[in-house]
Amino acid sequence: MKNNLLIMSIASIAFLMLFSCSAKVSWDDAVRIKKDSTYKYITHPKTKNFRSGATLRGEVKKIEVIGYPDSCPMNNWVYKSFVVFVDSSVKKRNIKERIPLEDVDLVGLKLNLPLNQYQNINYFENYNDPLLPRMLREVPVDTLYKDTCSTPCNCKPLSLDFDFEVPCILCLECPDRELQKYFLEIKPGYSLYNDFNAFSKKIGRDDWTADIAFGYRFGSSRRWGIGLIASTGVHAFNKFDSTLTRRFSLNLYGRYELVRDHFTRSINISDTAVTTAEMFTYDTIVVPKSCECPEEGDSLIIIQKINPDYLVEVKNRQIVEEYEKRPCFVPFVYGLFGFSIDKFSVELMQLSFNNDCKKKLDAKAPDLDISLPLNIGFGIGFEVPITRKIDFSTDLGFRSISYADKTYNLGFVSPTRKRINSLIFRIGITI
Repeated sequence: MKNNLLIMSIASIAFLMLFSCSAKVSWDDAVRIKKDSTYKYITHPKTKNFRSGATLRGEVKKIEVIGYPDSCPMNNWVYKSFVVFVDSSVKKRNIKERIPLEDVDLVGLKLNLPLNQYQNINYFENYNDPLLPRMLREVPVDTLYKDTCSTPCNCKPLSLDFDFEVPCILCLECPDRELQKYFLEIKPGYSLYNDFNAFSKKIGRDDWTADIAFGYRFGSSRRWGIGLIASTGVHAFNKFDSTLTRRFSLNLYGRYELVRDHFTRSINISDTAVTTAEMFTYDTIVVPKSCECPEEGDSLIIIQKINPDYLVEVKNRQIVEEYEKRPCFVPFVYGLFGFSIDKFSVELMQLSFNNDCKKKLDAKAPDLDISLPLNIGFGIGFEVPITRKIDFSTDLGFRSISYADKTYNLGFVSPTRKRINSLIFRIGITI
């Protein structure tokens, strides 16, 4: 008996809770836009679908009033008000847009209503329905305060209560980089590489090096670059005279920036003004007079619609263009291909193209290699603008450096090719 009573009690409570929950109410509101601002709202900001810019149909969620400090340090609050609105076309997706209150033709200011605490700015009418009388709805008003002075302002100096002011070091702001047609890179670096000792055994070395690259940028947003890179190279061991010689090189250089932000913009190709008469068409519906009140005449109901020809005209007057913009943090890759051009390496290149000289040597000797001293390399890094014209740049790369040593062969002193592989870290600037 007690169990049955408990079950009945739980069922009764669940029944009451279920039927006490009301369904979500949605509203069909009209937001009227001032005539000089209708052009801003003829398309939805997210979906880009056309709509009537004069009267927006959907649901007004609230009025949002945001307060900002007028200065730092603050003297007074300044306010910016918005209508938080969901268009009927995106009702299921609940995409909210914020419409500046100064663009809205507020119906509450035009009617003879008692003033509420918000001066009637939060009244909105039901969307025009010929079968229903005009209805007004009061929406909530939220006031938010954003204290931008709680952190140092980007545009203000940071005061430390001294007799002088210092710039705000912590307020990092990325300059809007202007890429020129030509680029210049100046990058010292540090290299770890394998080399040979006097017994032709591989050993590890490290050395400082420096690169200078110059070239041409191309592409729609100048992501590509091609040019020449000159490198001081690293010290390599000469078995012929037991010295260390720095291997200078000149190489073709290519680079590519991996990231761009993508944007779209509309370009008007005509400045011809469009009148309201061209924007809208009107349908007139005649409602016959009531049989119960014959003294009343027929009623006329006028329905305003956007002119399809106007939509076509607006679309023809605008070109939607996609464009790329360089972000603040830009990763890039690079590659190089070229020759070592120290004295021994130049002699090796001359020998490679001289068949008469090659015939005088024992090409099968294990310590003789007369192929061209070709260098290859690649790397990845990133750049961050420090001014509108200059980037801070750093990267990590691999290089396989070919160069010439000397050896004895059939009584001749002949150049012979060797190769070392290196890991290089560079840091510098790009102009």
